[in-house]
Amino acid sequence: MHPSLVSDRFGGVGCCLLLLFCAMSLDVHAQIYTGFSESGSVVLSSSEDDVAQTVLIEAERVVPAPVVAQVQLEQASLPSVPPNFMPFIKEASSTYRIPTELIHAVISVESNYNPDAVSPKGARGLMQLMPATAKRFGSNNNADPRQNILTGSKYLRWLLDFFNEDVELAIAAYNAGEAAVVKAGHKIPRFAETQHYVPKVLSIYKKAKPLT
Repeated sequence: MHPSLVSDRFGGVGCCLLLLFCAMSLDVHAQIYTGFSESGSVVLSSSEDDVAQTVLIEAERVVPAPVVAQVQLEQASLPSVPPNFMPFIKEASSTYRIPTELIHAVISVESNYNPDAVSPKGARGLMQLMPATAKRFGSNNNADPRQNILTGSKYLRWLLDFFNEDVELAIAAYNAGEAAVVKAGHKIPRFAETQHYVPKVLSIYKKAKPLT
């Protein structure tokens, strides 16, 4: 950096701001030297010379973490599919024409892959099906992991068809029921649980690696 002259008319605040700018523009570790010229102006320099001989500030610039590190952190935090459930997800995906990643996202949020999960309202299994919903879509053993995934996926396929492949509305209806979505004007119902549920499922769905 070449020496810079700062006129006294800038005052103390102006000098401080300029010094800070100079410090941030240097390498990670750098010093700023200062002194006064024959005309009385303040001299700033990144190197010591006959005029600027006093160390005024030592600047250290924070180097931002690589973006890739944040991407790796996000991927590491995503839920994974237990190997024993993968065949059932693939079967449901093929049978009902639903991306494996979407089925995975719903299971992750519904039960976190706990086949014995039971909600306070009585929803059961990996995809948290109410007994009436399980019966409606042909399940005779809601506690069985394979049947639970197949039945939940069949219901999800029905919702996708009902809402013209609108994934957001289908997910909202999976949580709140199709009647609630219709009543809300084909929008996500203003239920706190559903408002939280939909973006969570969509986030996992969009970030999940392809399940093959």
